[in-house]
Amino acid sequence: MKHSIFWKLVLIILPLALLIDLGMLAAAYKVNYDSNLEHCREDLENVTEMIADTYKLFDPYDLEDHKYMDSYFEKMCETYDLKYLYAERPDIENDTFTYLAIGFGEGASENAKSERYSGYTGSGVDKAKVKAIEESKPAFRYQDNRYGKVLICYMPVKEYYDSNDKLVNKTVSLIGAEMSVDDIFSEFITKFARAAALVFLTTLLIILVIGFFFRRKVSKPARLISKRMADFMSDRENNIEPIVIKGNDEFAEMAGSFNSMAREIDRYVKDISELNHEKAKQAAELKIARNIQLGLLEPNEFCNMDADIFAYMLPAKNVGGDLYDYQVLKNGKVCVVIADVSGMGVSASLFMSRAITLLHQYAEAELSPGEILFRYNNHLAERNPNTMFITTFVGIYDPKTNELVYSDAGHNKLYVLSDELIELNNSYAMAAGIVSGETYPESTIRLKTGDTLFMYTDGVTEAKNTEDELFGDDALKQTLSDNLGKSGKDVLNAVLQSVNDFSNGAAQSDDITILTMTVPRKDAIRLHITAKKENLADVNKAIDSLDISDDGKYSLKLIAEEMFINICSYAYGRRGGEIDITIKAEGRAVTLTFEDSGKPFDPTKDVTDLQDYDADTRIGGLGRFLTFETADSYSYERSDGKNILRITKNIDK
Repeated sequence: MKHSIFWKLVLIILPLALLIDLGMLAAAYKVNYDSNLEHCREDLENVTEMIADTYKLFDPYDLEDHKYMDSYFEKMCETYDLKYLYAERPDIENDTFTYLAIGFGEGASENAKSERYSGYTGSGVDKAKVKAIEESKPAFRYQDNRYGKVLICYMPVKEYYDSNDKLVNKTVSLIGAEMSVDDIFSEFITKFARAAALVFLTTLLIILVIGFFFRRKVSKPARLISKRMADFMSDRENNIEPIVIKGNDEFAEMAGSFNSMAREIDRYVKDISELNHEKAKQAAELKIARNIQLGLLEPNEFCNMDADIFAYMLPAKNVGGDLYDYQVLKNGKVCVVIADVSGMGVSASLFMSRAITLLHQYAEAELSPGEILFRYNNHLAERNPNTMFITTFVGIYDPKTNELVYSDAGHNKLYVLSDELIELNNSYAMAAGIVSGETYPESTIRLKTGDTLFMYTDGVTEAKNTEDELFGDDALKQTLSDNLGKSGKDVLNAVLQSVNDFSNGAAQSDDITILTMTVPRKDAIRLHITAKKENLADVNKAIDSLDISDDGKYSLKLIAEEMFINICSYAYGRRGGEIDITIKAEGRAVTLTFEDSGKPFDPTKDVTDLQDYDADTRIGGLGRFLTFETADSYSYERSDGKNILRITKNIDK
């Protein structure tokens, strides 16, 4: 629940004002209390002095005078609101006193009337009496006993007139006048309480007036501005009415500023919405273009018995001008291509799309690398209004002879990782798309098992760090030299890691594309294929390449077919996926390893025994039974999100 600033200020100001009032009233109470007490003392002293002067006219030894004085004191008590009035003779040496005359006023206790009378002698002469006698001046004391709470004034009388009207200075008497403290302050307290109440009421009234003014001039405009701002933020569909606040104070200025801001924001949001709509449209189109571009490329991993290929492409923008391509030709040869279009972005991507289509088409025609580039260049040059160009490398590997025939159109120098790092010949021919009729010479290199052809675009060597320095050819060659003998995938990852470490977060300045092709080792055939039943032919082809008997090949094909179909059907289903198959021969033992990233599926479990097999209810169970009966050993594990099945069969060669 939201609380208004008005009530917050009231809850702060009201207690603060009341505390100030209490402080001021406390100070006023103290000052007035002391002043009132001082006035009472002065009045009591004057009354006591007047009575003492009168008392001189009486003979303190004449009992008749005492009786008259009792009556006189009664009248004085009534006249001056005294509680007790008496004359006494103190005996300091014996610490006693004797009442000579006494009068009682209103409020005198019955105990006092019965115990205090003329001629009564009591014990105890207090210090105030001694002070009055010794200093011959009035003395005061407070007393709170069974007779009541009183203020007492003692006035010494050291002389009197005898019967002959002669002034005699013979003895000492004290006039004691007692005034009720409660009577002294009751009226003061009443008046002060009324004044305090008036102060509090006045304070509340002032606060209410200030609060009303604040609510009207501050809180109400602030709430209005706050509400309109909230409406403006929560409901952008409807037009928000402008804030109208009369006057020329800060809130009126704030309202005017808000109205101007709201208009500007509406206009800005409209512009941004239109811009975002256009950008979203462009982003969608670029996404489609990127998907189309990636769709033109082959998968980034391919392995068969003749070549292991790994590829990587990262455009500097949403779409790029780099391309790679590979395909197994009908004659069994493997064609690999890498190219780099001048520039980046959409135009380069469109040019790249056209280039990769031509390259794929000419490769399928089983032309040589030089002939592919010759026709490819002519076609691009004849239809190139923007004078774009593309550097291109084409290599065709023959697994039967292990020869790689290659040609390049202005592409950067490439390498083969063998026992040492080999730099391929560079013909320095012109890039494709500039001038038609250009010829492209061919070169040949013989590869051996384990050799890796490393292909890349200049986005690798021209990668920059935060100091604007280039990664360079030397750093690339050093990385490649450090990874001799490793798989093509490991080499690719090592180069990417070196480039990333060098860039250290700097923005990518050009498209980066890498493709490696490795001649697989003959002791282990590795296939990386999609989980489609028609790709079983590639598995059978790999088994046929083994140097084993026809019966052995037949047994392995039965095992491979059953496991391959199971993975296609149960691990992936309709969504499809990829399967890694390794065929490794060690002596008589041939091991088939199947790896897939599909849902967990253990084909070695719940295998039906032949005598329990029911074709109506256990579809597929018989094939697995026959497979595992044929195998000499098998195992299954689920590791790193993959199903891994190994089956070993001993083959007589």
